[in-house]
Amino acid sequence: MLFVEFVLLFILVPLVLFAVGTRAWIYAAIWGGAFYAYFILQRAPGFSFRALWHGNGWAAEAKRFAFLRFIFLSIFLTLLTLILVPERFMSFPFERFRLWLAVMVLYPPLSIVPQELFFRSFFFARYGGFFEKIGKPLLGVLTNGLLFGFGHIVLNNWIAPTFTAIGGALIAHSFQKHRSLKWAVIEHSLYGCWIFTVGIGWYFFTGNWRG
Repeated sequence: MLFVEFVLLFILVPLVLFAVGTRAWIYAAIWGGAFYAYFILQRAPGFSFRALWHGNGWAAEAKRFAFLRFIFLSIFLTLLTLILVPERFMSFPFERFRLWLAVMVLYPPLSIVPQELFFRSFFFARYGGFFEKIGKPLLGVLTNGLLFGFGHIVLNNWIAPTFTAIGGALIAHSFQKHRSLKWAVIEHSLYGCWIFTVGIGWYFFTGNWRG
């Protein structure tokens, strides 16, 4: 049953969204997945959203490492923007400041929270035990990253799936330690907001969209 659920949610749904190719359907899928995830998670004995949100806590040293990793990768993403779409570099905040500000404020709660609830909290609560049972927690991290990237094939370009797969694996690696929806959202938000700010966010929202 879990295998069927896994294939349906993480393989078939992205393929259907890719075939349909309309933005409204992916928004519906994000929130539909989040509601389904919450429905399943809250049925577990002793569940509380507070525990889901805060997790096990995150050591200060691990936080510093994650932040330094973000600084390094933000520089890389900046250079990539200058190579791929130099005309879009920092154009969003400078040319459409109000819209950029709205995205910075609304993007995390409206998009990142449901994504992290589904792809990290739900995934590891539902399937993480399998990878632990076979003694390959790193395989769970890599699988999660690949599935997160695969979920972005609907954007119809190679940049979004590739970089979300890498970013998803990094966030999943952190999540295995802290098990906190809050910290997953914060880490995801840092990368996501920087991507939109620097200009390469075009590939993650409107780039090569078919509808």
